[in-house]
Amino acid sequence: MKKAVWGMAFVLTLMVSCKTDKLEEQEPFYYSSDEEFFNNNAGLSDSALIGKLIFFDKNLSEPAGISCATCHSPMSAFSDSRHTSFSAGVNGQTGTRNASAISYMTFAPNRRAEMVRGIWETVGGFFWDGKAEFLNQQALFPFVHPHEMNNPGYGAVADKLKRADYYPKLEKLFGKAALADSQTIVFYAISCIQAFEQSHQVNPFTSKFDFYLKGKVQLTEQEKRGMALFSDTTKAKCSLCHMTSPTPYATTDKILFTDYSYDNIGLPKHPDLLHMPIDSGLAIFENKNPLEVGRFKSPTLRNIAITAPYMHSGIFGTLEEVLEFYNERDVNPKFAHPEVAENINTADMGDLKLTEQEIKDIIAFLHTLTDGYRLP
Repeated sequence: MKKAVWGMAFVLTLMVSCKTDKLEEQEPFYYSSDEEFFNNNAGLSDSALIGKLIFFDKNLSEPAGISCATCHSPMSAFSDSRHTSFSAGVNGQTGTRNASAISYMTFAPNRRAEMVRGIWETVGGFFWDGKAEFLNQQALFPFVHPHEMNNPGYGAVADKLKRADYYPKLEKLFGKAALADSQTIVFYAISCIQAFEQSHQVNPFTSKFDFYLKGKVQLTEQEKRGMALFSDTTKAKCSLCHMTSPTPYATTDKILFTDYSYDNIGLPKHPDLLHMPIDSGLAIFENKNPLEVGRFKSPTLRNIAITAPYMHSGIFGTLEEVLEFYNERDVNPKFAHPEVAENINTADMGDLKLTEQEIKDIIAFLHTLTDGYRLP
């Protein structure tokens, strides 16, 4: 009982007390390898720099060997660079989901109800199912998840942090008195991870699309056609959920290509999970509401071309497969058996009648959303 109370108090403290660093406009940030990214600390605050060191520390798992960066590599927009359907943690253990990319995640609102296309919907939160209401919980939970970093409790995480060579930096920044016990040590460590996740290094806005918006580069004719199709709410309908205007309740006025809503799009069950129960998605955290079963968050499409595989279960390996599903779900027999059939979105996808060329054009536009574009 004491352990449960301690954990709840810790989470509540995080909700109200965690300070964050504001993301400010920076010079374009480029790198060509994980090592180069790790060694380039340009523009990071002291707290974000410590958070970066914690993020890459493989000694914080049990046993050692898994860091946050293992499943969230900067070379794949902070998604899993192993590109497997199910991300693996300690001892090669896998869950039933593909690790979400965390680039641009910081701009999501805390999980709450918002008016989305005229209907009150759950939006925001973190992870595919919104289980983390707040950003700092997203950084906190993996440390004790048995399939991720597998620590027996946050006390064990604190002990490992105290042995890290960057711990003196944590003491210098917050003071030894502030790091009085395991709870506060982990609290301040998590606040540093959050500062790093909010930094320009994780959210660089350096795609061709961003430079196009600034008038510094032109899109090709194919990319323009793809952008027009993507934005057409009566034909391809992509932008109904992956907005091409700023998301009004996000914490930035830049375009994020998501409305942070949850939806059941009728995905088939992954072949490797046929023996598993239905993945209830949002329903698990919405008092098991049957209307929420099988609903998962609409992710940002920034960097989508380098974050395969796709969907919460990693069921699709290419953008071509994703577009085929959206285009033909209701008319192609191979999509005839959704995992959850009761509350599928039938209005926005399923039989879009897109041509092969139109699909190629949309994918060409999606490639313009990849960070790291260098101006000619």
